[in-house]
Amino acid sequence: MKEILVSWSTAFDTLMHYEGDFREQFPDGDIQRGLNMSLMCEKHEKFIWWTGLNMAYNLSLLWENSILLSAAGIDFTEDAVIDERINMKYFHRDRKRVTAGSIILSDNNAHKITIFHPGSMLEADQTHVSYVTESIWIAIVSANHTSAMLNHARELYAKNTPFFVDPAQQITAMSEDELREFLNLWTYLIANQHEMKELQLKTGFSDEQLWDMFEKIIITYSAHGSELREGNHILHIPAIKIEDIEDETGAWDAYRAWLLKWIIEWYDWKTACQVWTVLASYCVQVEWAQNHHASLWNISQDMQTHFWVEIDLHAKRKY
Repeated sequence: MKEILVSWSTAFDTLMHYEGDFREQFPDGDIQRGLNMSLMCEKHEKFIWWTGLNMAYNLSLLWENSILLSAAGIDFTEDAVIDERINMKYFHRDRKRVTAGSIILSDNNAHKITIFHPGSMLEADQTHVSYVTESIWIAIVSANHTSAMLNHARELYAKNTPFFVDPAQQITAMSEDELREFLNLWTYLIANQHEMKELQLKTGFSDEQLWDMFEKIIITYSAHGSELREGNHILHIPAIKIEDIEDETGAWDAYRAWLLKWIIEWYDWKTACQVWTVLASYCVQVEWAQNHHASLWNISQDMQTHFWVEIDLHAKRKY
């Protein structure tokens, strides 16, 4: 049985919310006072924010088996890994450091202050694609320690395994040469609107150069949907309107999960983008990134409801 390889980070997130506006702490532009502010936060939650596992979880909803290539520390337990479709065999355990983690403080106007500690992520380069004995359909390499990202991408390329590289938050941490190497390794580019700007700023590539480099470019715009670019042709995929959005965390991971699903199925790119949108709509209606549920039947029904498309998600694989 072939599986999907997910190379991604593992981290804990501590979320706190301030009932007010951070700007209130900077009266008349008094930076010094703001730097010594003390805030009372009634809401405090700690989550396992394994971006890699978010992807693997969404793949399991689509009945795909995945291999998680990541690293965690001495404070990590696998109690939450209950899905039989997620292979943790190659998951690295750092016996000295704690798991990577961040403290994210937000206010009532969507301003955020984030502090990140890499912890065991520094050991992510101890994992290797070459250790994997299972057959791999396709892989994705995303935000992690940059050395691990580069190593995994190079190993997959050497094995002729089709894969996507998604540097995401690590765009700013990579050098121009590293990003250019990534651009030469993958066929499809997928990013949100902010990451696209950062990518172009770092590499100096114009829109026209990127359109020439990739067969497909997918850009997401949060509540404004996504866009699929093929050369000069642009197709806009509207987002599904959700009245009560509970949490947007993980919606982007749901998008990318279907991208991998698409590659090993019969679907065209337009249909794939529409199904991504359906899966992401489930994610934003519940709190956190792994509390949503869906069946292939639900997704098929919502494709008919929102996009008037009939699709058989149990279609036979290509290979």
